[in-house]
Amino acid sequence: MHTLGEIAKLVNAELVGRSDLTITNLASIDCAKSGQLSYVVSEKYQDQLSNTQASAVIISKSLQKFCNTNALIVDDVYLAFAQITHLFKHKVTHTNGIHASADTDNATVAPNCCIGEQVSIGTDTTIGANTVIEDNTTIGANCTIGSNISILQGTIIGNNVVVESGAVIGSEGFGNARDKHKRWHSIAHLGNVVIGDDVNIGANTAIDRGTLENTYINRGVRLDNLVHIAHNVTIGEDTAIAACTGIAGSTRIGKRCMIGGMVGVVGHLNICDDVVVNAKSTVDKNITISGVYTGIMPLMPHKKWQIVGVWLTKLDKITQYLNIKLTHLKGK
Repeated sequence: MHTLGEIAKLVNAELVGRSDLTITNLASIDCAKSGQLSYVVSEKYQDQLSNTQASAVIISKSLQKFCNTNALIVDDVYLAFAQITHLFKHKVTHTNGIHASADTDNATVAPNCCIGEQVSIGTDTTIGANTVIEDNTTIGANCTIGSNISILQGTIIGNNVVVESGAVIGSEGFGNARDKHKRWHSIAHLGNVVIGDDVNIGANTAIDRGTLENTYINRGVRLDNLVHIAHNVTIGEDTAIAACTGIAGSTRIGKRCMIGGMVGVVGHLNICDDVVVNAKSTVDKNITISGVYTGIMPLMPHKKWQIVGVWLTKLDKITQYLNIKLTHLKGK
């Protein structure tokens, strides 16, 4: 916990309100409650800002008129947020053996594992050799956790889950803010990964923790080897994703979807239930109607691709026009 005054000094912010206010953690503007600090980067969130339950918010000067609570006013909101996240990141200190507070009595743990503080592992679950399970992680019953796996702090795993060797669950998301010198500042991700029952996770797959809220892999999901799930993604029940696919941050994928190998899904999209995406496709817009989708094009300079893209969207109309002209010519 930190006072608002301490946080203001860290990011050289103008503090409007109580400097002695205690901040327990960070939260998104929609979910924040008393004792939490949030941030807003754009006027399009002015309604959420005006109605937030957060005890304080990080904002720019232009947003101050919409703010009804304590505020940290800065020039670059996202950069200030990135710097502040590191104040609230839990530091893992246990690095060897099984911590005395861990509950592993009903599980089988192979040699050379590291099990952190307040870890709970369910009945008939097996943990393979050289696996690391960090603090405050919960793993359900009848799970098979392979060797050389990293399950990072705060992860929640349901029952009957299989995780193949080399997987990393709860890794830091790819979030960075740039300063005025074009230097990157990493964002500490404070959310967790929540995995439902009956999920299979392939070898060397990586699932990032959420930035402030959680990443969700729901019941019955199947993830192949070498799949990357970014921060704050939600994957619906019984969806299957083939190898070498990457799902960018904050994307929501529905139930019973099938996504082929080497597919790329752009961030902040919604894919509805019962969608099939064929291999090597790129999903760059929301999918709102169930069905089979394919989007494959050869690599070319971006400017050329923009021109090609315009013509592709007009091909159907061009074909109809040519058919009409051809009909007229034949009639003559």
